[in-house]
This record gives sequence, C-alpha cells and structure tokens, in this order.
Amino acid sequence: MVQAPPKTVFNPQGTEHNDSIVSVTPQLPFFIEVRTDSLITYLQLIYNFTDRSLVNNWLKARQKTGFYFEISKHLHIGFADQRDGAGSKYWWFIYYDSVEKTRVVNNIKIQEHLVSTRLEKNRVIEDLLWNGLTFKSKTEIKIAKVLSSQNLTFFSNVNGFIGLNGLPISNQDNKMREKTEVDFLVFYNQKCMILEVDGVHHSQEFQRNWDCKKDRIFLRQGISTVRFSAEQCHENATAVVKEFLELFN
Repeated sequence: MVQAPPKTVFNPQGTEHNDSIVSVTPQLPFFIEVRTDSLITYLQLIYNFTDRSLVNNWLKARQKTGFYFEISKHLHIGFADQRDGAGSKYWWFIYYDSVEKTRVVNNIKIQEHLVSTRLEKNRVIEDLLWNGLTFKSKTEIKIAKVLSSQNLTFFSNVNGFIGLNGLPISNQDNKMREKTEVDFLVFYNQKCMILEVDGVHHSQEFQRNWDCKKDRIFLRQGISTVRFSAEQCHENATAVVKEFLELFN
C-alpha cells in the first residue's frame, strides 16, 4: 500500500473572520480561555491532525485582535490577548454549546465560564472608555481628562518597540528589539516626555527592573520618563499634571 505524503500545511475547515468579533450569544453559551499549547492540542484532536508545528504556524499567523474562526455551529475559537507581558504565551477563546461540551470538558483542564460572564467583562471595559480611547484604569482617565483640559497633544497606552543593540546591561538576552508600552506620551513646548501611572505591581522586583531598563532606553533618545503613583494620580490628577508640565522647562 502506498502511503499518502505528509501534509505540509494545516488548513482546517471552517469560516474565518479577521475584522471583528462575531456575536456568539445566545447561540454558544459557554466559553473557556486557553493558552496556545492547549489550543494546539485541542485542534489536533478535532481535525485528527498529527503535525503540531503546522497547527502552531497556522495560529501564529492569526495572533491578532479580531481573529475569529467558526469551526462548526457548535464550536468557535477566537484570539484573546497576550496578557502576561512581552515574550509570554498568547491566549485564545473557545466558545461552545452543549453538543460540544463533553469533548471540551474531557480534553481541556480549565475552568468553564458562561458567555454572560464575558459580557460583564465587556461592560467593565466600556467603563474604561473615554473620548474614543481605552484606558487600563479610571485613574488613567482622570489624568487624560486633565491633559485634555490643558489642550495638550498626547497619546495613551502607546504600544511599540524599543531597540536594544549595543546595550550591555539593558540587553543581556541579546535581542534586536523588545515590545513595550507607555501610559502617556505627552508633547508640550516642542518637547516630548512620558508620564507613567504606577500601580502597586510596579514595586515588584521584576517590574522595577523592567521599568528602569525602559526608562534608560527612552532617555538615550532624549525622552524622559516621569513616574507618579496611581494613588497620587487618583487623588489629585490636576496637581500631578501641573508638576509634570513644569518639568518640561
């Protein structure tokens, strides 16, 4: 018997969306959140596909907000986020109904959620929207409102990459670049500075080391970082912005 040649691509049957999250309520009432490794294992089971690396390559090309895939009317998957920071695993949603529930529960060891819970999370996100911008906390919104009242140009929760070449202390991993985020990038008097709202997690050793590294790299480009505690920003956002602007001079 002639064996079939090995597959060189993972091309699952289903309907793919890349521009928006498709509503699954109330069609699919349950969901779980899984890391990439768990999703790969589950997709291998569903499609009876043996090559794990090809499934991983398929998911890598879809690690972006808005990706949503309808495997069947009983089972959908979607991209979630990279919630544990740069270099960490990506997270995905698996939505399903009672028809698919047994297979999900028996093959993925993770807590099940109701879609209604997800909708509650969405309402929380809506509470962090202001003037078309999304913030990580209501404290950041307070700072944004004061910056806006001063008629300043600013960007919030800015994502980008920082170069690491030639930095013996800041680049012990020998990377070309690293993804980072700043809370506020503010332009004033033809200059630019960063305003950071530091919550309690910034006191942790890993976060402190990362903050110092990031501040040094921005300073090499002439961009200073000014840090205020979240408590200070929440209690007196106006005074925080006033002191921050004085540092431009």
